Amino acid sequence: MKKFVALLLSLLLMLSLVACGQTDDGEDATAAMAPGKYTAEYRGYKDLVKVETEVDADRIVAVKVVDHKETLGMGTRAVEIMPERIVAAQSVAVDAVSGATATSMAILAAVRDALEQAGADLDQFRVEPEPPTPQDVNYDTDIVVIGGGAAGLSAGLEAARSGAEVILVEKMDIVGGNTIRSSGAFNVAGHPIQLEAGKGRTDVEAFIEFTMTGGHNLNDPELVRYMIENSAGVVDWLEEVGFKPVTGETYNAFYVEGYAPGLIVGLEERFLAQGGKILLGTKATEIIMKDGTAAGVICEGPDGGTVTINADAVIIASGGFGANLDMVVELDPSLEGFVTNNSPGATGDGILMAQAVGAAVRDMNEIQIHPTVHVPTATLITEGCRGSGGILVNTSGKRFTDECNYRDVVSAAILEQDQQFAYLIINQEIVDGNANIQGYYEIGVLKKFDTIADLADFVGVEEAVLQETLDTWNSYVAQQHDPEFNSQFSWIRDLSEGPWYSVEIAPGIHHTMGGIEINTKSEVISTQGSPIPGLYACGEVTGGVHGGNRVGGNAILDCLVFGTTAGREAAAYVK
Repeated sequence: MKKFVALLLSLLLMLSLVACGQTDDGEDATAAMAPGKYTAEYRGYKDLVKVETEVDADRIVAVKVVDHKETLGMGTRAVEIMPERIVAAQSVAVDAVSGATATSMAILAAVRDALEQAGADLDQFRVEPEPPTPQDVNYDTDIVVIGGGAAGLSAGLEAARSGAEVILVEKMDIVGGNTIRSSGAFNVAGHPIQLEAGKGRTDVEAFIEFTMTGGHNLNDPELVRYMIENSAGVVDWLEEVGFKPVTGETYNAFYVEGYAPGLIVGLEERFLAQGGKILLGTKATEIIMKDGTAAGVICEGPDGGTVTINADAVIIASGGFGANLDMVVELDPSLEGFVTNNSPGATGDGILMAQAVGAAVRDMNEIQIHPTVHVPTATLITEGCRGSGGILVNTSGKRFTDECNYRDVVSAAILEQDQQFAYLIINQEIVDGNANIQGYYEIGVLKKFDTIADLADFVGVEEAVLQETLDTWNSYVAQQHDPEFNSQFSWIRDLSEGPWYSVEIAPGIHHTMGGIEINTKSEVISTQGSPIPGLYACGEVTGGVHGGNRVGGNAILDCLVFGTTAGREAAAYVK
């Protein structure tokens, strides 16, 4: 009997030990990892992202991105933020960095791979992190800026340079908005740097007419004149704050070094150096009004708590609504089903907040589609491709439009083709002249072809057909005359030499011309027709500058001209 009891106790002890080592579904929950450092690499946005993950027996010790080529200001922020999130949560179920999803997902995949190499039970590291406890926070400042794109950052920087205390709120995890996704080009009329390079528009009046015509004369003439008359001054301002503006490939475009990412990162660094404060992951939800005057902003913080910012002036620079497809389709039902290349943060929040406090809006149904978007990835293909000599051909291998016409005209021409898409064709010389275009090849959007035969196969036509199209185009360039579509040739080269590159493109939702009504001081105009005290707006959140169609290169110009104006005027107002 004693032996039986002893045996029974031994069996129960064994069962209890087994039970302690099993999960409910019978899997081993205490299996230890092999301590060490493990590497794995997965494709991010531009190229492979190589990640080193260090583990001990039961936890992630460190995560480090050891090699990458991700985009400055977007992917680089995910490289900084994601390792910290993963280690802090001990989980690969953490949120991606908003605005840098591709890089974030590559890092997560590499860490999962490393954990598997170490022998981990991945289920232990897929636990959803505990949400933070919401904390309500209050700030007092001179000026609060809503939005961290080119408009918001330039407004904040100029306000800070003018002596104001400034807080900028950005609902995404990174700054940049739509600007950082752009080519970074902005138009200027008659700056000495352009004129010396032989690429500048010398006639401000002609550029005003060009912009008004492009906008179907729905633009506010005063805003257009103010923007273009102050365009050369933007170049001087950028030089003054430490940038090095350079002329672009096309006749009137400027960039700063590093293109759009260089502009955004540079503005952010200079804003912070001037004492500005940036609150990321902080979504403005309401403009505070006191006695008819803007007095601050109420926001939702990254932890879900309420962030109240009391201020003497508010600058709205939150962008358009091109990523809010419900809003887009409500205003223009013909755009149902179109892809958007906008930042996910471009949802029209600022417009709605402004309307709630009595602001007037205009041109809300004027929504631009960009003619050259790679639909599967929603990648916008810069006009620099066409402005440098690229051509568009349809599925029959034939040109069908002036490639450098206004965006709405080129988009309409593409949509008139049988398949409603086209192929953009450029060559090595064009690729070599523009870092943005090189980036399309790096991410796999742009395809390279060593022969016309291979290029024709990609387009789906006979080699002889495409060769004839290219020969005809090259003859037009030599003559500086296009009898078919009257293209302008002051900056265009031929496509006689390969290798050649191509991408299938179609129109996509790009820019919303409508928004908050402002004057040339960037003051928000009420529905009663007068400025709302203390409330300013700039950039794509506003309406009136671009009318019925935005001219390529005028968006960042708009942001910089009216952004610096808003910052300067708001700073003067609060003094």
